[in-house]
Amino acid sequence: MVRTVQAVSILLAALSVSACSFVPREGPLAIEVEQQSADNDYVTVDVNADVVQILAGRSNIGLGSRFERSSNAAPNSTIGIGDALSITIWEAGEGGLFSSQQSKNATFPNVIVERSGEISLPYAGAIPVAGKTPRSVQKLIVSRLSQQAIQPQAMVTIAKNEHNTVVMSGDVARPGRYPIALEGERLLDVIAAAGGTKFPARETYVTFVRGGATGMQLVKSIIDDPRENVYVRRGDRIYLSHDPKRYTVLGAVTKPGIYVFEAAQVNVLEAVASAGGLLDARADASGLFVFRYEHPERLESIGAKYGRLMHGRVPTIYRIDMSHARSYFFAQSFMLEDKDSVFVSNARAVEVGKILRLINMATSSVGNVVGAGRNFND
Repeated sequence: MVRTVQAVSILLAALSVSACSFVPREGPLAIEVEQQSADNDYVTVDVNADVVQILAGRSNIGLGSRFERSSNAAPNSTIGIGDALSITIWEAGEGGLFSSQQSKNATFPNVIVERSGEISLPYAGAIPVAGKTPRSVQKLIVSRLSQQAIQPQAMVTIAKNEHNTVVMSGDVARPGRYPIALEGERLLDVIAAAGGTKFPARETYVTFVRGGATGMQLVKSIIDDPRENVYVRRGDRIYLSHDPKRYTVLGAVTKPGIYVFEAAQVNVLEAVASAGGLLDARADASGLFVFRYEHPERLESIGAKYGRLMHGRVPTIYRIDMSHARSYFFAQSFMLEDKDSVFVSNARAVEVGKILRLINMATSSVGNVVGAGRNFND
């Protein structure tokens, strides 16, 4: 009997020392988040007024920043294979190649650019036009005819645009190939020409592909920020997908779960409120965290050092200490992004309480063993 009690006592002592390592809980304590960041698996950033202000100013890292060098001006329209040209040639006097008593000009309304990139005109022969602008083709025609016609002049327009087009696909009303107007068109112009999006702008993403570069942005962000509404160019591919933005709230809140953005923007305070708020009996007010795969450019702008990259992003944890009244303003200004996770850690006292309950259970078990031994001896 004595040996049994001693064995249980030893087990109880070990439990009191190591219980923290296996007490059931939903996630790390606030202090553990800080300690574990030393392994360089992620970056921890304390949110303050400066961080909120800088992040708000750099919130749009999307199409504008990725394609700004090639998309900040309307592109020049060039002629390509398959285009149909309308060409009119004038001469200064009667009796010329293209003039008569009735008219001093001749019009060729449907001149197709062949696979060779050339067109054929009477007296001018084969003229290479692919890759040239209508104005440069006009000069080329005049040069070819200058020795034969009477002071010729030419006018060239693209009657049917088969070359300068973009492809629209996905969740638009009318997917297909769309020509680019001569004056240039922006991304929203092409989406409108395709009948618009099938779903709300705040739930629809644009994947924009140009050559080997790809960018993604929410349609609502393109509407709100003119810098994101880039000029489209020949060969661009535009894909719209319905993917409502979501965020996750876990830990010491009333209703943990996955939530859909009910507005274009949701701040941390609204996210916690949607989850029923912090649990008074469990939550560590100083341990509210936002987990995000962050853009390296943003971390550099706030002076945060990082080491590890995952898919071009930095695993980052933003900490908001809600035990200070000023942090409520920070939480109100800190905007969540798609797939962010908000986690509220348990207070240390909650973990201590769990350990005490385990010790109490163990103590009760010892008492039961001792009582059973006494009854056996009796």
